[in-house]
Amino acid sequence: MRFFLALYISKTVSKILRLVAKNRGTILPGKIALKIDPKFLSHIKGVNSEKVVFVTGTNGKSTTTNIINHILTHSGLKVSSNLKGANMVTGVTTALLKDISMRGRLKTDAIVMETDERYIHLIREQLPAKYICITNVQKDQAQRNGEPSYILDKLKKAIDSDVTLFVNKNEPNSYSLGSLAGRAISYGVAPNSQSYRKDDDFFSVSQPCPCCHNPLVFHSYNIENIGPFYCPVCGFGSGENVNYYVSDVDYEGKVFTVNARKYAFNFNTAYFLYCYVLAIGVAAELGVPGKRIAAALKDFKNIRGRLETKKIAGKTLNYIKMKQENSETTQSSLNLIARDDHKKIFMIGYDEYLDFFPPLVISFYPFDYDPRSVLRSGVDKWICMSKAMGRAVALRFLYDGFDEKDMIVLPDSKEETIEKTLSEIPGKDVVYLVEEIPYWKK
Repeated sequence: MRFFLALYISKTVSKILRLVAKNRGTILPGKIALKIDPKFLSHIKGVNSEKVVFVTGTNGKSTTTNIINHILTHSGLKVSSNLKGANMVTGVTTALLKDISMRGRLKTDAIVMETDERYIHLIREQLPAKYICITNVQKDQAQRNGEPSYILDKLKKAIDSDVTLFVNKNEPNSYSLGSLAGRAISYGVAPNSQSYRKDDDFFSVSQPCPCCHNPLVFHSYNIENIGPFYCPVCGFGSGENVNYYVSDVDYEGKVFTVNARKYAFNFNTAYFLYCYVLAIGVAAELGVPGKRIAAALKDFKNIRGRLETKKIAGKTLNYIKMKQENSETTQSSLNLIARDDHKKIFMIGYDEYLDFFPPLVISFYPFDYDPRSVLRSGVDKWICMSKAMGRAVALRFLYDGFDEKDMIVLPDSKEETIEKTLSEIPGKDVVYLVEEIPYWKK
């Protein structure tokens, strides 16, 4: 009785929100349903756990979920998915509501959900997913997530002998979880033209082995802290055998190969290769033929892109949205900017984020990435923006050789501040801005 009451009320609320407040429609209906029936998800009829996929991890969850959904939909399946990224239990519940009949039965063939890494075990208690995909487990939002071992402990609670686990063989933390599952499927990316080493990075910090906690050795990096690795003490490493492996990457031709089949690639950075190969592996395991996967990827477009272009103060501003409390995404942004060898204005901002009280401003993030490639690519002006962190970030860039005479430090990242500053810089048409700016989310 509680389930049907929750279903009827939350569906009604969802319809009303679609008319009057779309921005609140990703969480509130699910929140109401769970308030009335805390076990709402477990009471849904017709859920086939063999066709339930959870995607979790630090980076890449949203893009991977979108690609999997696109492939399965393109292949003729009806899919329930939270494509807008509301990945807590309330967001998952809301996403499912629209696909449940008034009799409480799921109307779709498969469920593909992005899930928060801290709460995936609670979601799986009600929605028994056969497949769990781990993108990576990295340093991220320290106030909320502590450090990677804390997240690993959370993920372990969701993994048992019934799970088929997709693990990133180039990422030590993700790969270490494979032994806990009934079946582990590995994926990875071969070194390519965008791979790099960090032999001369003074601030580089060794990543600990998740098995014995001694420093790991990376042969190279495809993206920050992800690449072929080994532990010289216990022998844990990426090894040779990978179930789904990207090779022969052609960034200009936008094509790559997985297990002898070529696939189209609508991006030009290594970061997205891991999303693609994971999605290809999941679709293949769900029975989608390789030809259909390849056909689907030709027209995939990410609905939640992190690169936007706009005109401001007569200049072309390339706005790269990043998770600012995550050095890996910042490094990927910097690597993208560095591939443009024209003179440019480079802007970076760190706003104060409050996950919970008391507020915390963490200054170690700028020391976890290497900005020198941007400097070598040609920078006329570089601008640091933040009330709390502007000077600290500027100091970190000075340490790596950025010229003080080309530096500007701004007290905030408001649009009027940015526009006024850029209008006072003559010429220099191309601007790169790296930050997560609240007013551009609206």
